[in-house]
Amino acid sequence: MTYRFLVFLLTAFMTVFCLASVDIGPDMNSEFNPASGQTLSIPVKISEAGNIVVMLYTPDGDLIRTLSGGKKDKAGIYYIVWDGKDQNNTVVPNEAYVPVVTLTTENNAYEFDPRKTSGGEEFTAKAKIDAQNNIIFSLDKPSRVLIRTGVKSGPLLNTVLNWQTRGKGVNKVLWDGYDRDNIINLVSSGNLALLVTGFVLPDHSIITTGNTTKNYLQWRSQNNLRSTMPDLSKVLFERNQQRLSRHYYLPRSVDIEPRITLSISEPVGENSLGIPIVNGPVLLKVDMNKEDRWAMQQSLYEVAFFLDYVFLSEEEQGYVPLTWRWSPAGVEPGIHTLTVNISGFEGQVGVHSVQIEVVPKNK
Repeated sequence: MTYRFLVFLLTAFMTVFCLASVDIGPDMNSEFNPASGQTLSIPVKISEAGNIVVMLYTPDGDLIRTLSGGKKDKAGIYYIVWDGKDQNNTVVPNEAYVPVVTLTTENNAYEFDPRKTSGGEEFTAKAKIDAQNNIIFSLDKPSRVLIRTGVKSGPLLNTVLNWQTRGKGVNKVLWDGYDRDNIINLVSSGNLALLVTGFVLPDHSIITTGNTTKNYLQWRSQNNLRSTMPDLSKVLFERNQQRLSRHYYLPRSVDIEPRITLSISEPVGENSLGIPIVNGPVLLKVDMNKEDRWAMQQSLYEVAFFLDYVFLSEEEQGYVPLTWRWSPAGVEPGIHTLTVNISGFEGQVGVHSVQIEVVPKNK
């Protein structure tokens, strides 16, 4: 009994010691602009002599850069500098990158990977709209944020921010208050529905800014990096009694805002503003950008139609292109708004609205 207890104590001590042998210091900046020539120092703390290596990963788990810190003769904090470039010496796109640190000593190899103990904790943030219709909210930690606006009990009308990285503290997201198609000012309508949600990034994540030449998905494509869907039955959805977002595990190429179109087949004409005129049944045609179809086809999706932001009909097992016959019977003459939402079961939503003018049949 005493022997087993002693073995337990020794094992526990060795485990704690191994985990404590390499770490990232708390004084690291979480954001920098490599496009303007800035660099970032990663403070690596080691408790014994050895060789330090820092590996940088994308949110999709791609290794993009390995930084050698060299052999250190004693314990301490050492700063490893990253210039914000990938292995091809190209400035990385604006994103959040995770440093994973290894320490190799004469007898052991240790690793510190923040993704194993942090990241993914979901939240809903309280937000307010300022006088310029910008959206203001505060974050406790660097996070990936989704902002959507629409009409209460109605359709989504704009994705203002689509799972983008934002730093700790007060954040301001520029918005003009309008829907995606600039038809309605949602703020002044008095019927605004606003959602600010997201999940926390892994500890020590590095947010890069300033790259205006290419975005993350373009960069991945140019580097032939493939996206694959994870097996969500094998991942954790709770850690330390905190719920983890399923979006934390999804490829960035899946968490998109699908680009969709809504067109009206064979209207009787257009008014002076170029708005289609309708006086009887018409065909509403919905389609999606071909580049966005792969992401939406990773799960089922539905197509929903709205008139003046009130639900009309839906196709629960949607597909594109889709054609739906709609009749304006019973609709008051005048200008109206038709909206379509395509909603994926992974949380993606695409939106498109068009205006129509309904006129009497004999006009």
